[in-house]
Amino acid sequence: MSRPASQRGVALVMALLVVAIGTMVAVNLMWRGTLDLRRTDAALAADQGLMYVQGAEAWAADILRQDLVDSPDSDNLGEQWAIELPPLPVDGGAIVGKLEDLQGRFNLNNLVGANGMENERARRQFERLLLSVEVDPALAGAVVDWLDPDTDLRFPAGGEDVVYSDSDPPYRTANSMITSASELMAIEGFDRDSYRAVAPYITVLPSGTKLNVNTASDVVLASLSDDIDMGTAEGLVEQRGDAEFLDIDEVFSGLVEPEVLEDIDGVSEHFLLTATVTLGSNQLTMRSVLQRDRSGITRAVFRSLGVE
Repeated sequence: MSRPASQRGVALVMALLVVAIGTMVAVNLMWRGTLDLRRTDAALAADQGLMYVQGAEAWAADILRQDLVDSPDSDNLGEQWAIELPPLPVDGGAIVGKLEDLQGRFNLNNLVGANGMENERARRQFERLLLSVEVDPALAGAVVDWLDPDTDLRFPAGGEDVVYSDSDPPYRTANSMITSASELMAIEGFDRDSYRAVAPYITVLPSGTKLNVNTASDVVLASLSDDIDMGTAEGLVEQRGDAEFLDIDEVFSGLVEPEVLEDIDGVSEHFLLTATVTLGSNQLTMRSVLQRDRSGITRAVFRSLGVE
């Protein structure tokens, strides 16, 4: 091959290399620019979505305040707060929200009283609840051990530090109030399936809160006594409908122990707001535990982003 031809070949190869490198650089710049734009859009959507779900909190607080004005002596499923908010259009998307009465569920923190001792009535109720959803009722003892301040291992299904120290990684019992119902999955004997079975019927609230029988499900009502089977509980729910029990003591006095009447009521202070905003391809869900005091002031005591 002659020198001029060889030089032309080298020049062609160099030109192809330059074009290839230039193409790679251009594609890389475009890709980075697209990612930066997507990140910016997502960040803006997250900020905007957070403002919308906080607005949903304000909406819920207003609904609950008006409800207290309209019916201070009852909270039931026929009231305005219990109606799920239909999808509402917002700038760039839509928002949906719903309120649930958390006092219509069994409060895990009631298993231990303010004195740090086991609440036997609550423990027996939780055992019945677990049995109703086909979970080992002995696990109620493990939850008591998780909550109580002592290190005495309950028999046969307790769970103090000695049980969890062999875990990988090892950990210790909380020995304090549970802050999220999903904490059950950290307790010896519970797994994802058993938690999912019991999750719709439990909550975590300050110790001592009463059960609102006007909003409780048949499973929760059946847990109040050995004398309330599922058929009886379903009949109670049908009798109540979306309204209220006009005389709670009269309805339940023949079904539960006299002491249990002190643990039930027809009004609530704690509600769960679940608000989801969709903006384009971005979605944000906030779960907010709201506490309404007797003056009508409602405040968020716990928030979490994302589904439970």
